[in-house]
Amino acid sequence: MPVCADPWGSETMKAAEALSALAEVSVAFAGFSGIVTAFRQHNLGEWSRLDRFRFRFMIEFSLATLALSLLPFFLSELGLSEPRVWSMSSVVLGAGALFYLVRSALRLRPLVVAGEPVSRGLAAVSVAVGIGVTASALANAAGFFSAAAGVYLAGVGGCLFVSSAMFARLLLGSATASRDDAS
Repeated sequence: MPVCADPWGSETMKAAEALSALAEVSVAFAGFSGIVTAFRQHNLGEWSRLDRFRFRFMIEFSLATLALSLLPFFLSELGLSEPRVWSMSSVVLGAGALFYLVRSALRLRPLVVAGEPVSRGLAAVSVAVGIGVTASALANAAGFFSAAAGVYLAGVGGCLFVSSAMFARLLLGSATASRDDAS
């Protein structure tokens, strides 16, 4: 995104600042995953299948959020116009969100069948956010929104929200398991 003469009123500059913040937060979540791993009573090989799913999901979404936060900068540096940057970024976001929706459902189903204590509320919220991100990103790519940068930012923020929810659930699951082991 080119540097604009009026950074306070420019949609591009606001989007660039927000994308930078999202990238920083996503890196922090990926880093905190290492802390979670270090403080867990069991090593990663001894975790339940559900905790391994949550951990992998959290890492993948954190790294995807980082990549999606940086993508518009790279596309802009290739000389694409601003509308084209947001359109192409939205295609990648929408296709990626759709891929992760399907992939996560396929990976979660065997855990549910096996009787793992899956949080149906968290799963429902994650699916709803995923569907919203997919639909809005693809509609954004097709030009249905006038504030393309804002719609893209909301989609990337949705990815960070899901990653945050998985992080919280992993921590809460760890605290519950620690209490159960102590009793």
